[in-house]
Amino acid sequence: MFKPRTIFSAFTAIILAFVLVIQVDAQPALATLASCSPTAVNRPICPSTAAPASASFIDPAAIITNPANITLGEKVYVAPFARLNATNGPIIIHDGSNIQDQVSITPSVAGATIGERVILAHLATVKGTARIGLTGSTGPFTDPVSGVQFSNTQPETFIAFNAEVDGATIEFNTVVNFLSRVGPGVTLPSGKVVLPGKNVTSNIEATSGSLGKVSNLTQADVALMQGVIAVNQSLAQGYTQLAVANPSNVTGINFSPSTPNNPTPSLPTIGGVTVQDPSYPNRIIGNVILQDSLAALNQKLGNRISIRADEGQPFNIGILAGVANDVVFHGLATTNLTIGNGNGYGPRVLVHGGRQVVNGVDSGPETRLGNDVGLAPDVVIFRADIGNRSAVGRKSGVFNSTLPARTHIRSRIIYADNGSLISRVEW
Repeated sequence: MFKPRTIFSAFTAIILAFVLVIQVDAQPALATLASCSPTAVNRPICPSTAAPASASFIDPAAIITNPANITLGEKVYVAPFARLNATNGPIIIHDGSNIQDQVSITPSVAGATIGERVILAHLATVKGTARIGLTGSTGPFTDPVSGVQFSNTQPETFIAFNAEVDGATIEFNTVVNFLSRVGPGVTLPSGKVVLPGKNVTSNIEATSGSLGKVSNLTQADVALMQGVIAVNQSLAQGYTQLAVANPSNVTGINFSPSTPNNPTPSLPTIGGVTVQDPSYPNRIIGNVILQDSLAALNQKLGNRISIRADEGQPFNIGILAGVANDVVFHGLATTNLTIGNGNGYGPRVLVHGGRQVVNGVDSGPETRLGNDVGLAPDVVIFRADIGNRSAVGRKSGVFNSTLPARTHIRSRIIYADNGSLISRVEW
């Protein structure tokens, strides 16, 4: 039986200690937006004269179109190969939000507005007339797990891995889970979590848990969002400091920044050699250990690859079979990532480090891929151990699970908690 709350609540166990419970029901106003457009003079630091503590950082590999029609607040982090295309309409991103690797924002004429403390996680898509994290309720909400009432007066919004917001309004204190979608004209109200893989196409689906598309926000969800926001604001500051020291530090194969998670910057090791190559077209950052030589990587890697060990690390990656375009490797703090030999990755695959959650505690195996594993396009792997010669079909997600050798997960499947949670991806 599919137990909808388990997936996202387990995802949040590492940072439950940071929850702040306040019993009030005020709606915070957005701060006056700092006026910074990521034009050439304001990249990678926006604005160019900002102090690291308040600066926004746009990775030089991000793809910015019509920057004069884009406005950023303070402490915004824009990760490698994110696409901000303001050709058809304006893009506004308020303070403290983050636009992670390979996120795509392509608004319609009316534009897309991203509020304060919004998380657009790896490979998420925002299009149409989208309004995310601008208004909503701070509570009180009733935690469906504990039955306790709680509020969140510094609210956040989470658009998770490979999710899509298409012309929808997403209020703050919400989650659009991985591989899920909210469609045109829909408003997702505060206190709601879209379940993984669901396609929400009407307001009744966005509000009624009985229809099986949404569940209620938990304190654990809030804790996760607060932790992700803190990490990405520290990355904006850390990368700004690297760029101030030397602009060549923040392109190609290069240093991880100094942050509370990883205070000592490090460089990748490729084919047994420590490498810094600012001219490299893909982004390989920090404590990444690749068995292939640099010459071999040139033959095996597609375009817009992001291997970013600036939070979790080290990454130990064996001999690659091939990596298609727009693939992302990332990790959670204090965890590593282990990848075997002969694995192939289709376009827009995410492999994300993290420990499996066992009895509510993230004490299980870390993310690992065995040998000769095949991942089809748009796959999400998170907190999962994938056995040798396994395959995961297109647009599927494997979460909090250990797959034995030679396992085949079909296309458009959410597979979680070692098969006790299985659901279809609906779009």
